Amino acid sequence: MIKAHSRSRARARAGGRPLLLVVLVALAAGSGLACDAAYQGFLSSVPEPETDPSAVAHVYLGIDGMSRQAFDLARARGAFSGWNTADLVTPFPGTSDYSWTRTLRAGSLGGYELQYFDPAANQMQADGLSGTLDHLLREGIVGTLPAYQRFDFLGDGATWQARSYLDPLATLPGTLDELFDVVAGRARTRRDILAYVVVADIASHTEGIEPAVSVLVEIDRRIRAFKAAQRRRYEFTVFSDHGNAHLPSTLVDANDILKATGVTPVDALGDGSELAGGAQPADAPRAVPVVHVRVSYVALHAEPRHVAEVAARTSRSPYVDLAVAPIDRATGWYGVWRQGERHAFQRQADGTIVVADPARWSWLGADLGPFLSPDGGQALLADRDALSATMDGGYPDIFYRVATAFTHPAARYPADVLLSMPDDVASIGFQVPGAGAIRANDGFHGSLSRRATLSVLATESDPLPPVLRSDDLADRFPALRGEGE
Repeated sequence: MIKAHSRSRARARAGGRPLLLVVLVALAAGSGLACDAAYQGFLSSVPEPETDPSAVAHVYLGIDGMSRQAFDLARARGAFSGWNTADLVTPFPGTSDYSWTRTLRAGSLGGYELQYFDPAANQMQADGLSGTLDHLLREGIVGTLPAYQRFDFLGDGATWQARSYLDPLATLPGTLDELFDVVAGRARTRRDILAYVVVADIASHTEGIEPAVSVLVEIDRRIRAFKAAQRRRYEFTVFSDHGNAHLPSTLVDANDILKATGVTPVDALGDGSELAGGAQPADAPRAVPVVHVRVSYVALHAEPRHVAEVAARTSRSPYVDLAVAPIDRATGWYGVWRQGERHAFQRQADGTIVVADPARWSWLGADLGPFLSPDGGQALLADRDALSATMDGGYPDIFYRVATAFTHPAARYPADVLLSMPDDVASIGFQVPGAGAIRANDGFHGSLSRRATLSVLATESDPLPPVLRSDDLADRFPALRGEGE
């Protein structure tokens, strides 16, 4: 039986602070790590030719975890009034490091997280406590990932990441003070400035949607106040890396999902190494689960002969909404398993989608009728038609998002099977010994669902089409492109 971890708010600051973050604060404060604010100050002091003061400065603000749902509630309260907006379809899996890496075209990760399985070495990399610490440190404290290096501003001070997790709303005023100071300084010598704010994402996980909405309202207020106080003209654009289901969630151990569905969890393939309590019949399929941060998807690695069976079995779990996997990587066929039943589609080299037996996809909520073959046996959709046809359903852009999860170069070692969880379920992730009560359980992202997928692009600049993919942003706004693009 799967042991579901019940919700526990643990609001008391003294008893509810994860040990991990206390360790992180100590590391950042006492080890001589490079201070982000000091580095920004140094860059602002380097003499450069000043830009034309009459020219518009464009500020691109990446707001981590800004869901479409939270943005719309903020706008109903007057925020971002008059801005042009578009639905933003984010990558799958919708996890920050991977999504920012794809969006900003900033190279690649080992997998979808800092912890990943290396099939060549047949072992997990950056796992356990060290990998979890790495997740926080490399988002802007030390050894910063290339995606986050693209931003001119990440946070205020060497311990900004830890302080943001410990009390996100209390850190927001100081973060925004520093952010706008950096923007004003950069605008003297640059026409394009990139900045990052993590607080909305943390508030969504730990406090719920209402504080996340308040963060967005405050960001809008501060943008308006900043612009009113400046002689230079500024135009702001905000975008994000993923959505959020904004639902209290049951936290489940991925190893338990595997065991309950007849799959043996192992820590390596082909050598019979079973994880604790994972013994199954000798003919049972085996899989390596990547259990890292708390998200609503799970990456699995399996031997080729077991991939389809692992996907079929795990899709029967009440804690799994969909399981997806390549059927034939060479020809671009993929499977989507729902309650044990496989649904197949092909993504061709030009982006064309071929949906096999479309009558069986009614659960998708997509209008495939205009694209049916004469006998109804297939639906044939151009890339953007597939995007449009799925936008009103429960799984926006599912064909593109599933296919590119296994083919996009942002993940060097993509999974063999990906589990997409319901909106009210999340993988509990790695648990730090002595960390105390579970705190982050008020809303998650990572899955294929509509809530977890949709964010928003909003800009004071030119009008936007109704829908854009995160993968389109660097083409529309070249300032977002990574090195070498």
